[in-house]
Amino acid sequence: MKRRGLTGTLTGAMLAAFWTLVLATPALAALHNTSPKVDLRQHPTGGKTPVDVAVALYVTNFVGIDETRESFEVGGYLTAKWLDPRLALLADAASDVPATRTFRLDQLWTPSIESANSISHKTTQSLLTADRNGLVTYVERFDANLSSDFDLRKFPFDTQDLRFQFHPFISAASEIRFAPHPLPSTGISPEQHTELAAWHIEGIRYRTEKVEDDRDVPPTNGAEFQIAVKRRSGFYVWKIFVPLLMLTMIPMVAFWIDVSQFDWILKIPMTMLLSMVAFEFSIARDLPRVGYLTFLDAVFLASFAFCFLCIFEIAAVFLLQQHGKRPLAVRLHTQGKWAYPLAYFALIFVLAIGFLA
Repeated sequence: MKRRGLTGTLTGAMLAAFWTLVLATPALAALHNTSPKVDLRQHPTGGKTPVDVAVALYVTNFVGIDETRESFEVGGYLTAKWLDPRLALLADAASDVPATRTFRLDQLWTPSIESANSISHKTTQSLLTADRNGLVTYVERFDANLSSDFDLRKFPFDTQDLRFQFHPFISAASEIRFAPHPLPSTGISPEQHTELAAWHIEGIRYRTEKVEDDRDVPPTNGAEFQIAVKRRSGFYVWKIFVPLLMLTMIPMVAFWIDVSQFDWILKIPMTMLLSMVAFEFSIARDLPRVGYLTFLDAVFLASFAFCFLCIFEIAAVFLLQQHGKRPLAVRLHTQGKWAYPLAYFALIFVLAIGFLA
């Protein structure tokens, strides 16, 4: 996994040249309440105490969610704020010194933070500023591809938490500490293009978490944003569940035909069974490839099972008739008119409780 720190560039070449010049003078060092020998690229406290870093995530666009690869693509803004007392201006500072100063990344110390679950990350624009009180603000516009754990047992009626996990880099584990609350700019853009057609964005949450120590990473804390997204299940209801229900109910017609018509009534469930197989193959590319049963998988298996049972029932009553037990065969076959649909819907109800509750 690629590790990276915060990156940034100046907003203008002339501004960069100006601040490079003035930062080298003793006069500006006095404004910052520091000596000319202070290196602003070093940790503000020399690593003695951690710096509190507050972060924010503002999502402007969802590109896609891939359940098979357990990843998602997103674009937006990342913001980080921390206090560096060395950048605070004295009360009698010159009036021509701007209240907000812009810096390059190589001019100041910045917290070394990495995205723990990032697959790829591209920064398109960034800005690093400090105000008169020494509050440093870093903002970047990004496009990223991240991995996240998906629980698809309720598919296609599932809700997922898309995670952004931020950890200090190994060498900076004791130098920074994430604030317990996010910055006010955290949120999701209300623009229409932010959402995806197949998902509804329900909200964003923030929490800090303890990162357990191991052989390589000392114990520290991390920050995590969780974006809750709910799948729009209408596509699967009308394109899969309803046709599958119809295919499963068609074999019920066999129970209304006399048991003596063995060859004719056996063709009905056999044809539907083959149709279900073809139907499943046709929609397989739209289903997540996971190693456990989802709700949709369970419904498919139930439909296959009932077609099989229908075939066995037809064979059983035919054999009873062949052995001179036609009254028993007719009675059993007639009971299937209601037993078949009632048992099927009862099983679907049980599956819904087991998977969706």
